[in-house]
Amino acid sequence: MPVTRTAASFVISPAVHAQRDDRRDRELLGRLAAGDGGALADIYDRHASALFRHALALAHDRSDAEDLVQSAFVKLATIGAPLLGVRRPASYLHRILRAAWIDVARHRSAAPEQPCDGDAAHPMSADVGDAIDLRHALAKLPELQREVVVLHLFGGFSFREIGDVTDVSTFTAGSRYRLAIERLRLLLGER
Repeated sequence: MPVTRTAASFVISPAVHAQRDDRRDRELLGRLAAGDGGALADIYDRHASALFRHALALAHDRSDAEDLVQSAFVKLATIGAPLLGVRRPASYLHRILRAAWIDVARHRSAAPEQPCDGDAAHPMSADVGDAIDLRHALAKLPELQREVVVLHLFGGFSFREIGDVTDVSTFTAGSRYRLAIERLRLLLGER
């Protein structure tokens, strides 16, 4: 039942957000809860790219991001009946991913922070100079602000949904976003 894909198979760009279909996702979660392994593959196909971008924003490393996504789907596959009560599947998946990141961060807390590899550290393509500048500027944001920017701009999440994912109020999610945008403007020189 494990689904394996590589990071190279993901489209990593700030392109148009895919429309979330909560009804279809809830149906897939119901099938998964009933033991249908094919539903996990369908959920993976629908959400892995967005989860990978979120994981990159947190982990700063492709390999770690791949591991986080894999951990999130392994956890999802083992939840069972509680999946039937999930109202917003995309937010739920991002919460699972974030919980996996928190676990990893706790285990690494004694280790010094690794510098960010500019090309691998951000969920954007580097086709033009401005994209490279933005990627580097995003990498300089505090983790919590960077996460909100990635979820909002690249994941299409509302501030309420981001609050659900990150376990903060809607106001706090919006405030983190506002602060991040202000800092990005300074870092990019008001382009």
